[in-house]
Amino acid sequence: MLSKRIKRIEESGIRKIFELAAGKQGEFYDFSIGQPHFKTPDKLKKALAQAAEDNYNRYTPTAGLPELKEKIASKLKNKNNIETEADNIIVTSGVSGGIFLSFSSLLESGDEVILPDPYFVLYKQMLDFLGVKTVFWDTYPDFHLNGKKLEKLITSKTKAIILNSPNNPTGMVYSREELKKVAEIAQKRGLYIFSDEVYEQFDYEGKFFSIGSIYDKTITLNGFAKSHLITGWRVGYVSAPKEIIEAMNKLQQYTFVCASSVAQQALNLAWEVDLSDYVDEYRKNRDFVISNLNSAYEFCNTEGSYYFFLKNPREKKDFVSELIEHKVLVVPGRVFSQKKGYFRFSLAVDLKTLKKGIEILNKVAKK
Repeated sequence: MLSKRIKRIEESGIRKIFELAAGKQGEFYDFSIGQPHFKTPDKLKKALAQAAEDNYNRYTPTAGLPELKEKIASKLKNKNNIETEADNIIVTSGVSGGIFLSFSSLLESGDEVILPDPYFVLYKQMLDFLGVKTVFWDTYPDFHLNGKKLEKLITSKTKAIILNSPNNPTGMVYSREELKKVAEIAQKRGLYIFSDEVYEQFDYEGKFFSIGSIYDKTITLNGFAKSHLITGWRVGYVSAPKEIIEAMNKLQQYTFVCASSVAQQALNLAWEVDLSDYVDEYRKNRDFVISNLNSAYEFCNTEGSYYFFLKNPREKKDFVSELIEHKVLVVPGRVFSQKKGYFRFSLAVDLKTLKKGIEILNKVAKK
């Protein structure tokens, strides 16, 4: 009954854990979900109500509200040093919508795409759906980019490289030097780069750098879910060469139609949101984990986003199940990697909850 395409993809391991916790607040200490625990700023909620009151309740142009696209273009120029224009931007239904549209517009069945491992779950599943071969770029043990490894993976079928910095699930932020090397290799082979930068605001070491500022065959993906604390509003954007944006726009006409009209206008009305206090709180959470987690857990210090990718304290296949028995929810590392024996731990909680979670992890590690 079902198509071969849909059979190629798997149910999200992240959503499985999310649904386990749904409706059971207070029963679990939840370190699985990838969204800030802070409430949406009041000015954004008021702007959303104002947008509805002003009758921004109909379809917008497929590519997004022109005023919002101008703001996005200005931000990319001034903050990311990416030379772009409003015509090179499309507003999407979250970054995930941007990934689906850009992958579908650029990649064909039989193409190969290089993906650093560990990786965010969506990339591989969408590539599988489209019949594109994923070539895994092993970044263990430090989760940073090795150009020599990359060069060995490129074949005549390679079309693109996917980058995600700050990274989910490892928490790494790729340096300018790393990305410059990737750009040089891509330039030599004529490859495209998909750069997912949705965690841009959560950069604890001041390392964040947009590869689109030095490489013009970059498809830059970003959005407002994390930066404006509105994960449920589903508004993202893509900046890319005009031909790719036009193709994405054509596909969006028949799929998403447009991103949420009221959400777009609310962002237009309340563009500036200062996240510095929130970022500082998660930086403190990160430092607490580094200082207090039992040394039985091997890990690299998180540089951005709000995750640790931790190695199980002992070789045990059901370690995540053991944590669930202790009322701690995390995501198994196999969801994000071809390797096993790790798990993702989210810092996006209040300090009290974090302390309790670390207490339980340390207790389990001693058993």
